[in-house]
Amino acid sequence: MAQTINTEVTRVDARRKVTGTASYAADSIPAGMLHGALACTAVAMGRIAGIDTARAEAEPGVVAVFTHETLPDYKTVKGFYAGGPGSASFWPMEGTEIRYAGQPFAYVVAETAAAARRGADLIAVRYEEDAAQIHMDPGESFIIGAGEDSEGMTLTKGDIEAGLGAAAQTVEATYRTPFQHHNPMEMFAATAEWRGEQLTVWMPSQSVRTLRGGIAKAYGLPETSVRVLSPFVGGAFGSKAGVTPYAMLTIAAARAVGAPVRLIVTRPQMYTVATFRPETEQKFRLGADADGKLTAFEHVEIAQTSRFDDVVNPGTHMTRSMYACPNIHTEQRLARSDTNSGGFMRAPNEMQTFFGLESAMDELAWKLGMDPVELRRVNDTNRHPVKDVPFSSRSLMESYDAVSRSFGWADRGREVGSMTDGDWLVGYGCATATYPTNMSPSSARVRMQGSGHAYVELAAHDVGTGSYTIFAQIAAAQLGLPVEAVDVVMGEADLPLAPIAGGSTTAASSGSAVHIACTNIARGVAEKVAAQKDGPLAGLDPAQITLENGVLKGPGGESQSLAEALASTPMGEIEAEGQYRHPALTDKALRMTYHGGYGVAGPVTPEMAMFAFGAQMAEVHVHRYTHEIRVPRLHGAFAAGTWLNRKTAHSQLMGGMVWGLGSALHEITEVDTPRARFLNANIAEYLIPVNADVRELRVEMLEERDDYVNPLGVKGIGELGIVGTAAAVGNAVYHATGKRLTAIPMRISDIVSA
Repeated sequence: MAQTINTEVTRVDARRKVTGTASYAADSIPAGMLHGALACTAVAMGRIAGIDTARAEAEPGVVAVFTHETLPDYKTVKGFYAGGPGSASFWPMEGTEIRYAGQPFAYVVAETAAAARRGADLIAVRYEEDAAQIHMDPGESFIIGAGEDSEGMTLTKGDIEAGLGAAAQTVEATYRTPFQHHNPMEMFAATAEWRGEQLTVWMPSQSVRTLRGGIAKAYGLPETSVRVLSPFVGGAFGSKAGVTPYAMLTIAAARAVGAPVRLIVTRPQMYTVATFRPETEQKFRLGADADGKLTAFEHVEIAQTSRFDDVVNPGTHMTRSMYACPNIHTEQRLARSDTNSGGFMRAPNEMQTFFGLESAMDELAWKLGMDPVELRRVNDTNRHPVKDVPFSSRSLMESYDAVSRSFGWADRGREVGSMTDGDWLVGYGCATATYPTNMSPSSARVRMQGSGHAYVELAAHDVGTGSYTIFAQIAAAQLGLPVEAVDVVMGEADLPLAPIAGGSTTAASSGSAVHIACTNIARGVAEKVAAQKDGPLAGLDPAQITLENGVLKGPGGESQSLAEALASTPMGEIEAEGQYRHPALTDKALRMTYHGGYGVAGPVTPEMAMFAFGAQMAEVHVHRYTHEIRVPRLHGAFAAGTWLNRKTAHSQLMGGMVWGLGSALHEITEVDTPRARFLNANIAEYLIPVNADVRELRVEMLEERDDYVNPLGVKGIGELGIVGTAAAVGNAVYHATGKRLTAIPMRISDIVSA
């Protein structure tokens, strides 16, 4: 790679973002646009007994009020966990049934946003209310499917009871994680405009191809009749991944009133009209011999789901992939409650399951009298513990060694409560981070002009991660151009296929497609330069001319820069497409992606297991009398193959660690249990970390080469940084106080009652 890769490059869109000129989906205002507003239920279960819309319809500026009785042409799609593109399989406003609090029951269209919201507030609704349950009942949990299927919800390897019986020390513990909501800075929004049978939708989305495909199928339209645009996304974290009810309601309302309609969802409504992180209960049983080697590993995860969807984000698949053990048993279970359907939220299974796993490993280390880092070292493995295939690369202990040096791990007190700072008890904790490397099929189109300017086009997304920049870097490296000579166009469904911006797949999958498309540029150029009478490549077989780092190379060492070839040989604009498909990707997964789904290869293939790894350490201070918890230091070291942009990668990893700190100490969606409602549905009371919550946050990025994962050797990092942070904080609390906290967020009251 040329010098544009593995360097620090400032975001190409930075100036537009800080000056407010970057265009987001809700910034588009088609001519004659009207405004929408949702009215949502105040009860969680029951039926709508009656709706009176007279006052709303009489409100100045209100154009129309739609209910389940009056909204025409409202289409729905199959839910994601039932194999479709929808965020849930239950769709509001199809009837009188109420399945969760905050369910939309009316849609108001008005000349202004204020008039639309006033109209929504004026609708009178009568309920027939039933009892509801918001927390899951673990005693009623169930497993989807049946059988001992290593790819499924249960797995048994060896004899778990025999392994526990042979152990010198065992740990049996239960850990709990709460409801959490995404709360991106950019609100949920949708704007729809019909022109005959042509539909344009502006919507912040993590998958414009999924959105287009779902809408087109719902309305019986060819996909070419539906245009979806999402140029920038102001945060998503999984909340903008599917076709949502508020989008389909807006499309239906726009068609009904014969004018474009824009809906901006309010912050409280964002808690119920999309998805969230379900609450979980993690049960672990670990056994180890006197040397620390695991003899038994059991993990049963019970995750909350709605009454109408089986929301499965299987965390046990990840925990059983972590450490060597001859006897493994895992179960992935669900328990229902009366909410909207959960979904993906940054590291959707790893965050909560590794809080449990790494807390249990720490407890085991203390019981054995071992250094917690050395316990991980003893159980490190180069082969997948279940599939018995090698890891394509695994720099876990290199990460621990690096973070131990930077953090000063060797200087810690070896006994609980042995470190103090005045009235503060001081503790150190460590935990493992990992994230699967999933590869999705992707395409890209590259156009290069004789002037030396290139254009990269693909239906990918920038959800704040810096995708515009890294795609420009990849193209610049292969074409031999400066980054500023590459323009990247994304966020339009009509562009070449790209996967959902989720699962940390974008850089590796779409980046590989960009790389291949740039390589394919050489074919057209080679034919032209080989046909010339003069020049270093004249007369050569075009099929033997290759492109590498902006240089065309012949079989005998002949070479010419691509820029020189374009300047000296008349050829106009050269265009090429590139398709990337990992060799392990199945035809079924390929078809799934091309039809708007989420088809991936990995993380475990028949040849290799593909994961990124890291290690995190936290210093925690707990006040001896007030029991306040402070985290003055967080350090992390990570290895994820090739670093494309060291500046944006550092930002992603640091941001993940900050979010992990929030999960450890701040973040929870509070619930009104008797009424099955979310309480702190606003940005003021949904607590997140600020600068004062950690004084020193250090990220170290290790060099790692992995030629198996993709042509660039890239692993995803968008979700890696959050995994392990909460456990590291909790483990440090134990070192400081001797109190093992088994639920997050950890609060003063937990220290008192532990």
